[in-house]
Amino acid sequence: MNDLLETFGGNPQDECRAIFASLFVLQNRLQSAGEKIEEELTMKQWLLLAITSICPPPRTFTNIGAIMGCSRQNVKKLAAALESRGYLTIEDGAGNSVQLSLTDKAEQYGQTMQTRHATTLQLLFEDFDEQQIDDLFASIMKLYRGVERVEAYASRLSQ
Repeated sequence: MNDLLETFGGNPQDECRAIFASLFVLQNRLQSAGEKIEEELTMKQWLLLAITSICPPPRTFTNIGAIMGCSRQNVKKLAAALESRGYLTIEDGAGNSVQLSLTDKAEQYGQTMQTRHATTLQLLFEDFDEQQIDDLFASIMKLYRGVERVEAYASRLSQ
């Protein structure tokens, strides 16, 4: 990390490059550690359950995919694996859509893992005070807006 700071620190353009690369590195490291913490699910499966629990109805593949930042097809594949293991149900909805619902098994799993998740968050943000967490949250919201601009740019390029 010190080498990264020495190489990229001080120049905003280089710092942006380092932040961009770091997002991918952090995602990989969090996924790897998370899959050792989670007992039964991959991180993507866990994320699907977490998003399903907070997604306002209708909880369709499309709606959940929009929140997760992935395609309807990816959600369908993850949901099918979770349905076969008893964590959620996939039911016909309005029109051609389907609706996802968590099962009791998913709820019980969430309760079982609650202490591990709390410890994970405590360890992850241990070096931050409340103001830094607020600032990081605001910065991540700005990154989301930036990603939306990148998605629009990518869409224009593919036309």
